[in-house]
Amino acid sequence: MVDESQVKNKPKIWTHIAWDDNDFGRRCMGTAYNNCLSQHPDKDWLAIIDHDAMFTTYDWYPQLQHAIQENPKAKAFTCRVNRLASLRQMVPGVDPHNHDISYHRRLGKYLSKYHWGKTTPHINPKEAGNYSGVFLCVSIETMRSLGGFPATGQTLGQDNLIHKKILESGHEFHVVNGIYMYHWYRADSPYPHSKQTMDSLEEFHFKSLRLT
Repeated sequence: MVDESQVKNKPKIWTHIAWDDNDFGRRCMGTAYNNCLSQHPDKDWLAIIDHDAMFTTYDWYPQLQHAIQENPKAKAFTCRVNRLASLRQMVPGVDPHNHDISYHRRLGKYLSKYHWGKTTPHINPKEAGNYSGVFLCVSIETMRSLGGFPATGQTLGQDNLIHKKILESGHEFHVVNGIYMYHWYRADSPYPHSKQTMDSLEEFHFKSLRLT
Protein backbone atom coordinates (compact mmCIF):
# COMPACT_ATOMS: atom_id res chain seq x y z
CA MET A 1 0.00 0.00 0.00
CA VAL A 2 1.26 3.48 -0.90
CA ASP A 3 1.94 5.81 2.04
CA GLU A 4 -0.07 8.90 1.06
CA SER A 5 1.84 11.15 3.47
CA GLN A 6 5.11 10.25 1.75
CA VAL A 7 3.64 10.92 -1.69
CA LYS A 8 2.29 14.29 -0.56
CA ASN A 9 5.53 15.33 1.15
CA LYS A 10 8.02 14.27 -1.51
CA PRO A 11 10.94 16.69 -1.50
CA LYS A 12 11.39 19.14 -4.35
CA ILE A 13 14.89 18.93 -5.81
CA TRP A 14 16.36 21.69 -7.97
CA THR A 15 19.21 20.59 -10.25
CA HIS A 16 22.00 22.91 -11.41
CA ILE A 17 25.31 22.88 -13.24
CA ALA A 18 27.13 25.55 -11.24
CA TRP A 19 29.52 28.08 -12.77
CA ASP A 20 31.18 31.16 -11.32
CA ASP A 21 31.34 33.82 -14.03
CA ASN A 22 33.66 36.53 -12.70
CA ASP A 23 36.23 39.02 -13.95
CA PHE A 24 39.17 37.80 -11.91
CA GLY A 25 40.29 34.86 -14.02
CA ARG A 26 39.75 32.30 -11.25
CA ARG A 27 36.52 30.44 -10.65
CA CYS A 28 35.29 30.04 -7.08
CA MET A 29 33.00 27.04 -6.89
CA GLY A 30 31.77 28.03 -3.43
CA THR A 31 30.45 31.28 -4.91
CA ALA A 32 28.84 29.37 -7.76
CA TYR A 33 27.16 26.95 -5.35
CA ASN A 34 25.88 29.81 -3.19
CA ASN A 35 24.39 31.49 -6.26
CA CYS A 36 22.38 28.31 -6.88
CA LEU A 37 21.45 28.07 -3.19
CA SER A 38 20.00 31.58 -3.18
CA GLN A 39 17.42 30.78 -5.87
CA HIS A 40 15.26 28.33 -3.92
CA PRO A 41 13.22 28.11 -0.68
CA ASP A 42 14.48 26.52 2.53
CA LYS A 43 12.14 23.54 2.38
CA ASP A 44 13.61 22.29 -0.92
CA TRP A 45 16.81 20.50 -1.88
CA LEU A 46 19.63 21.61 -4.16
CA ALA A 47 21.40 19.13 -6.45
CA ILE A 48 24.57 20.19 -8.28
CA ILE A 49 26.15 18.12 -11.06
CA ASP A 50 29.64 18.70 -12.47
CA HIS A 51 29.94 20.01 -16.01
CA ASP A 52 31.77 16.86 -17.17
CA ALA A 53 29.30 14.32 -15.77
CA MET A 54 25.95 12.77 -16.72
CA PHE A 55 23.26 10.56 -15.20
CA THR A 56 23.02 7.05 -16.64
CA THR A 57 19.41 6.27 -15.67
CA TYR A 58 16.09 8.08 -15.95
CA ASP A 59 14.99 7.23 -12.41
CA TRP A 60 17.67 9.16 -10.50
CA TYR A 61 15.15 11.79 -9.34
CA PRO A 62 12.61 9.48 -7.61
CA GLN A 63 15.51 7.46 -6.18
CA LEU A 64 16.95 10.62 -4.65
CA GLN A 65 13.54 11.59 -3.27
CA HIS A 66 13.23 8.13 -1.70
CA ALA A 67 16.71 8.35 -0.17
CA ILE A 68 15.93 11.74 1.36
CA GLN A 69 12.67 10.50 2.88
CA GLU A 70 14.21 7.28 4.21
CA ASN A 71 17.22 8.98 5.80
CA PRO A 72 15.99 12.02 7.75
CA LYS A 73 19.33 12.47 9.54
CA ALA A 74 21.15 12.81 6.23
CA LYS A 75 21.34 16.38 4.95
CA ALA A 76 23.62 15.68 2.00
CA PHE A 77 23.79 12.94 -0.63
CA THR A 78 26.02 11.91 -3.49
CA CYS A 79 26.00 8.94 -5.90
CA ARG A 80 28.14 6.18 -7.37
CA VAL A 81 30.69 7.24 -10.01
CA ASN A 82 33.14 5.63 -12.44
CA ARG A 83 36.20 7.91 -11.98
CA LEU A 84 37.16 9.86 -8.86
CA ALA A 85 39.87 10.20 -6.24
CA SER A 86 37.43 8.90 -3.59
CA LEU A 87 36.98 5.12 -3.47
CA ARG A 88 33.97 5.55 -1.16
CA GLN A 89 31.92 6.86 -4.08
CA MET A 90 32.99 4.51 -6.86
CA VAL A 91 31.56 1.17 -7.96
CA PRO A 92 33.68 -1.83 -6.96
CA GLY A 93 34.80 -3.49 -10.19
CA VAL A 94 34.02 -0.62 -12.56
CA ASP A 95 36.47 -0.02 -15.42
CA PRO A 96 37.72 3.55 -14.81
CA HIS A 97 39.24 3.82 -18.30
CA ASN A 98 36.15 2.76 -20.25
CA HIS A 99 34.44 5.76 -21.87
CA ASP A 100 31.82 3.83 -23.85
CA ILE A 101 28.52 5.38 -22.79
CA SER A 102 26.61 2.17 -23.54
CA TYR A 103 28.80 0.40 -20.93
CA HIS A 104 27.91 3.02 -18.34
CA ARG A 105 24.21 2.93 -19.23
CA ARG A 106 24.20 -0.83 -18.66
CA LEU A 107 26.00 -0.39 -15.35
CA GLY A 108 23.56 2.33 -14.31
CA LYS A 109 20.63 0.06 -15.14
CA TYR A 110 22.19 -2.78 -13.16
CA LEU A 111 22.80 -0.64 -10.06
CA SER A 112 19.34 0.89 -10.24
CA LYS A 113 17.74 -2.56 -10.46
CA TYR A 114 19.58 -4.09 -7.50
CA HIS A 115 20.24 -1.08 -5.26
CA TRP A 116 17.31 1.26 -5.96
CA GLY A 117 17.16 4.02 -3.37
CA LYS A 118 19.56 2.28 -0.98
CA THR A 119 22.31 4.32 0.62
CA THR A 120 25.67 3.87 2.32
CA PRO A 121 26.59 6.39 5.03
CA HIS A 122 29.84 8.28 4.46
CA ILE A 123 30.09 9.59 8.02
CA ASN A 124 33.34 8.33 9.52
CA PRO A 125 34.88 11.37 11.28
CA LYS A 126 38.34 10.17 10.25
CA GLU A 127 37.26 10.51 6.61
CA ALA A 128 35.72 13.97 6.91
CA GLY A 129 36.77 15.85 3.79
CA ASN A 130 37.28 12.69 1.72
CA TYR A 131 34.66 13.45 -0.90
CA SER A 132 34.75 14.31 -4.60
CA GLY A 133 31.97 16.62 -5.68
CA VAL A 134 30.90 15.33 -9.07
CA PHE A 135 27.36 15.25 -7.65
CA LEU A 136 25.98 16.79 -4.48
CA CYS A 137 22.44 17.08 -3.15
CA VAL A 138 21.94 19.12 0.03
CA SER A 139 19.11 20.36 2.20
CA ILE A 140 18.83 24.07 1.40
CA GLU A 141 17.67 24.90 4.91
CA THR A 142 20.60 23.02 6.45
CA MET A 143 23.17 24.54 4.14
CA ARG A 144 21.92 28.04 4.85
CA SER A 145 21.97 27.39 8.60
CA LEU A 146 25.66 26.46 8.22
CA GLY A 147 26.42 29.77 6.53
CA GLY A 148 26.27 28.48 2.97
CA PHE A 149 29.03 26.88 0.95
CA PRO A 150 32.65 27.80 1.75
CA ALA A 151 33.74 30.50 -0.72
CA THR A 152 37.53 30.28 -0.64
CA GLY A 153 38.24 31.86 -4.02
CA GLN A 154 39.41 28.48 -5.35
CA THR A 155 38.11 26.15 -8.03
CA LEU A 156 39.23 22.93 -6.32
CA GLY A 157 38.81 21.73 -2.75
CA GLN A 158 35.26 22.98 -2.16
CA ASP A 159 33.89 19.44 -2.14
CA ASN A 160 36.22 18.36 0.68
CA LEU A 161 35.29 21.39 2.77
CA ILE A 162 31.56 20.79 2.23
CA HIS A 163 31.77 17.16 3.35
CA LYS A 164 33.75 18.17 6.42
CA LYS A 165 31.32 20.97 7.25
CA ILE A 166 28.30 18.66 7.03
CA LEU A 167 29.82 15.97 9.27
CA GLU A 168 31.31 18.32 11.85
CA SER A 169 27.89 19.96 12.23
CA GLY A 170 26.41 16.63 13.34
CA HIS A 171 24.58 15.77 10.11
CA GLU A 172 24.87 12.61 8.03
CA PHE A 173 26.23 12.37 4.48
CA HIS A 174 25.12 9.39 2.33
CA VAL A 175 26.03 7.77 -0.99
CA VAL A 176 22.97 6.65 -3.02
CA ASN A 177 23.99 3.25 -4.40
CA GLY A 178 21.36 2.98 -7.13
CA ILE A 179 22.22 6.31 -8.77
CA TYR A 180 25.27 6.08 -11.03
CA MET A 181 27.01 8.84 -12.99
CA TYR A 182 29.50 8.75 -15.80
CA HIS A 183 32.33 11.23 -15.10
CA TRP A 184 34.90 12.24 -17.74
CA TYR A 185 37.23 13.44 -14.96
CA ARG A 186 40.09 14.70 -17.12
CA ALA A 187 40.51 11.36 -18.85
CA ASP A 188 42.84 13.03 -21.38
CA SER A 189 44.99 14.59 -18.62
CA PRO A 190 44.33 12.94 -15.22
CA TYR A 191 45.03 14.60 -11.90
CA PRO A 192 48.30 13.22 -10.44
CA HIS A 193 46.62 12.75 -7.03
CA SER A 194 44.05 10.42 -8.63
CA LYS A 195 46.49 8.00 -10.24
CA GLN A 196 46.82 5.63 -7.28
CA THR A 197 43.06 5.38 -6.90
CA MET A 198 42.58 4.77 -10.64
CA ASP A 199 45.26 2.09 -10.71
CA SER A 200 43.76 0.19 -7.76
CA LEU A 201 40.29 0.41 -9.29
CA GLU A 202 41.52 -0.85 -12.67
CA GLU A 203 43.26 -3.81 -11.04
CA PHE A 204 40.09 -4.72 -9.16
CA HIS A 205 38.01 -4.40 -12.34
CA PHE A 206 39.87 -7.21 -14.07
CA LYS A 207 39.19 -9.49 -11.10
CA SER A 208 35.52 -8.86 -10.57
CA LEU A 209 32.71 -6.95 -12.27
CA ARG A 210 31.54 -8.03 -15.72
CA LEU A 211 28.47 -6.76 -17.51
CA THR A 212 26.74 -8.72 -20.24
